Amino acid sequence: MRRQTALLSGPALGLAFVLGAALPAAAQSPAAAQIVSPDQCGELKAPPGAWIAACSQIIDGGQVLGPDLAKAYAHRGHAFTVLRNLPRAGEDLNNAIKLDPALAIAYVNRANLYNVAGRPDRAMIDANRAVELAPNMPHPYFVRGAAAIKLKNNDLAISDFTEVLRMRPNFAQVYGLRGLAYHNQGDDVRAVADYDERLNREPEIGTYLNRGDARRNLKNYTGASDDYSEAIRLAPANPGGWKGRGFIRMMTQDFKGSVADFDEAIKLDPSEAGVYMNRGSSLAMLGEKARALADYEMAIKIDPTHPLHHVSRAMLLAEMGKRADAIAGLKKALAIAPNFPPALEQLKKIEAKS
Repeated sequence: MRRQTALLSGPALGLAFVLGAALPAAAQSPAAAQIVSPDQCGELKAPPGAWIAACSQIIDGGQVLGPDLAKAYAHRGHAFTVLRNLPRAGEDLNNAIKLDPALAIAYVNRANLYNVAGRPDRAMIDANRAVELAPNMPHPYFVRGAAAIKLKNNDLAISDFTEVLRMRPNFAQVYGLRGLAYHNQGDDVRAVADYDERLNREPEIGTYLNRGDARRNLKNYTGASDDYSEAIRLAPANPGGWKGRGFIRMMTQDFKGSVADFDEAIKLDPSEAGVYMNRGSSLAMLGEKARALADYEMAIKIDPTHPLHHVSRAMLLAEMGKRADAIAGLKKALAIAPNFPPALEQLKKIEAKS
């Protein structure tokens, strides 16, 4: 019997990235304690704390005013974003824009702050303003593309990331982000090509996971398994690789291998219903019906609103001869999603046997 399976959590490439770490300005290396210009205080080859110290000297010194003071606030605000001190970052960036409403980097940095804070709608407003003020800089397109992905405007994200790459063709992170936008559009061929470019420049676990997802969609199961295995090698404490490889093993009927991988994923993160669903399906194929039933019930406990969980449990109950319980489970699925095809199909089969 064909088992119902659940695709696991989506792309692993987090979007709470911070612009400055990936898109550095021109190289500068003055000592943090040295008084530097407002343009330089955010360009130190040093940890963000050194940026804050250098910019604070300018801000607190009282000798710099107007647009130059705005630059110091803009750079210090970005440093606070890198350190995830978002309230302080917001104060500084608001001050920068108040002092100089035409300072593009202040809008870029505040858009970046809003992206990190999970407010892509606000980020889009600031990023659009930054593009208007500085259409020949890559930074505004980067932060706007990031906001666009979160807002599911993948066409704009692809356009913006392509513009960044026109200006900075070796910016590895942008290939990964554009690949994600292609993946979101269902264009996994282009997604894989961009993930290849990212990994050729800079190996990174999230991109291995994302390329694995894209290769899985293209039915390149060997390539997908290789990517998930590399993710496991690089970060064995990240459940993503175990989940992805377990799914591939299940799809290729290596059920013992899939159960072993899902076991590891659940040890690391026991909160995802889809992993229990898929382990349950693999266990059922191995004939371990009691364990499979326990997994389906755990999936329902974690997410009782997904009709597929109820259908999978009902199918197994029907196999175990528990017809009434199976019908009750299918009716629960249909109460959640009327006309849900798998539930209707299974209910028809069970009733036909009566």
